Amino acid sequence: MHSQKLHILNIPELDKIFIEIKDYFNYDVNTFTEKKDLIKKISEDKKFLVNSIILVNQKDFSSLKSKTDEKQVYCITKFPIKISNLIDQLNVRLIQQNYSAQSNININKYILDINSRILKKTNNELKLTEREIDTIIFLKNENKPVKVDMLQKKVWKYGEDLETHTVETHIYRLRKKIKDAFNDDTFIQSKKDGYIINE
Repeated sequence: MHSQKLHILNIPELDKIFIEIKDYFNYDVNTFTEKKDLIKKISEDKKFLVNSIILVNQKDFSSLKSKTDEKQVYCITKFPIKISNLIDQLNVRLIQQNYSAQSNININKYILDINSRILKKTNNELKLTEREIDTIIFLKNENKPVKVDMLQKKVWKYGEDLETHTVETHIYRLRKKIKDAFNDDTFIQSKKDGYIINE
C-alpha cells in the first residue's frame, strides 16, 4: 500500500501548517512553489500521483486539472479554512481514489476488481477468494517467476512448516478455475523457476 501524499502548490499558508502537523496525520507532505516543477514531477514519475491529493489555489486549479485526474486536485478558494474540515475532505477523496483504483486493475486482457473479488474478461466474470486475489496481485507485482516458498511466506504468511504442496494445490485450483471460466490455461504460468502472470 502506498502512503498517502499531499502535494501543496503555491499556498504558503498551508505549507507551514501541514508541515507542523504532518506527524499527527498519515500524509507525506510535498510543497511546490512553481507549477512547472509539479507538472514536471507528474510527467516524469507515473506513480507520483498514486494515493495523492494536490492542494491548489484558484489561479492554478484550471491549468492543473487538465494534467491529471480532477479528483486528485482540491482547490482552496478562500481563507480562513478549518483544518479539520479540510482533512475530512482530503480523506474522503483518498478513499474514493483507492476504491476506484481497486475496481479496475488491468492484467493482460483481464480486469481485476479487488472490491468485488472478480476477475473479468469481456462479458465473462469469475468470483475469486481473498487468497486468490492476493496471489494474483503478488504475482503481477513481481514481474518475474516467483518460487513456491516465496508465495508461502509473502501471500500465505507461513514459514517453512507449511508444506509446499499446499501452496501448489491452491495455485493448481486457481489455474483450473481460470481455465474453466475463460478457457485460458496461460494466465498463470508455471516455469522452472516459479509461477508468473502471463502479461
